[in-house]
Amino acid sequence: MHEADRPITRSEGIQVIESDDLLPEHVEAVFLEFLGRPASPEDVRIWMAGGSLRAFVDGVLASEEYASRRAARAAGAGETFLNCWIPGLERFSRPVGSMSPDGVAIVGGDGHLFLHGGSNHNLAMYRGEVAMASDWLERWRVLGAERLGHAQAAGISLCCLVVPDKLGVYGDLFPNDLDSGATRPLMRLLEDGSFPLLYPCEPLRDARALEDTYMVTDSHLTPHGNRLLAEATLTALGASRSLLDDVPREQQSFLACGDLGQHFRPPIVEVSQRLLASSAATIASDNWPEVLAARGHIGTLRVFRYEDAPDQRTVVVFGDSYGFGDEAYPGLSWYLAQAFREVHFAWVPFGWDPDYLDRVGAGLAICQTAERFIPRVPRSRVDVEMLAEEVARGKGALGLERIFGDVEAR
Repeated sequence: MHEADRPITRSEGIQVIESDDLLPEHVEAVFLEFLGRPASPEDVRIWMAGGSLRAFVDGVLASEEYASRRAARAAGAGETFLNCWIPGLERFSRPVGSMSPDGVAIVGGDGHLFLHGGSNHNLAMYRGEVAMASDWLERWRVLGAERLGHAQAAGISLCCLVVPDKLGVYGDLFPNDLDSGATRPLMRLLEDGSFPLLYPCEPLRDARALEDTYMVTDSHLTPHGNRLLAEATLTALGASRSLLDDVPREQQSFLACGDLGQHFRPPIVEVSQRLLASSAATIASDNWPEVLAARGHIGTLRVFRYEDAPDQRTVVVFGDSYGFGDEAYPGLSWYLAQAFREVHFAWVPFGWDPDYLDRVGAGLAICQTAERFIPRVPRSRVDVEMLAEEVARGKGALGLERIFGDVEAR
């Protein structure tokens, strides 16, 4: 058997340290980064039996396979790749399964990059390998009931939107197996059915037949994908998709490096698409420049106004980067601003501020979050104007603990 095909065993001169902090994604990341190959199911099985991240890393670093790879690199056996995936030139691009130096991003099929590591344990969460607290589901039930109750009492149409992880829409291009046999957190919420959730995974997946719905080097959506997301949200709110009929679809190409491509050296770029049309709405108030200067996101408040909008109601979006919108990235709130007289966006993932809804006279509200945040249950209420004031007073970037409290998925 070739050395690269032989599973590294736990007995190659390594003292086993008893622990249970090892995850399958750690095995896959370290194999790709240090050995230059995907971990086989047998590799994962062997090392997960030990459970120790420290013992695993020590074992890989002490292996003959790693020593051989280091010797090859020292001899100048390095490789050069194109930093852009081009059909027909795939053999010159970074190989499928290549990991970014920091372990955050991984190369999939057709050049698509995926979030792999990071503080939210994205891959383990998607596989259902992150254990939830015993009261996790009940806390979500209470949260949903509270928001539905206030919305109904106030006559507000409410949509609870979860934007699919790119793995859900492009999982066929991910380089490793995503099926662990466990149920991921979002599926548990959907199956519970205690409150309605909009999760437009299938429409975004099916629409790939026409054009990409997610960017190649980014975890976010293309204009095509964002339009579909906005249309699905309108339907969930009881509004008509025809409100977006007058929004032009024409696009132009430009060179981009997304939030995943920037983790590689050199950065991986793509020829992406952006809308040619400018917004029919104007920005009436905005603190995004101040929040950005503080190197943060939480506390952003942006208000779009379109006096001649086809629908004269006010919408409030409590969301994250998928709900944000501007000319550079026409996200959900940008599209809604082409349909409604006033759209307020507050950067608080799945946040809720009933006092703010009442003050601005909201007729529709959207609680939006990225799928990767689902393991964390948001606070029942967040004062979005107070967060904005804290940023204005120069308190620096506000953390996610202001939205989710100090209770994380365990």
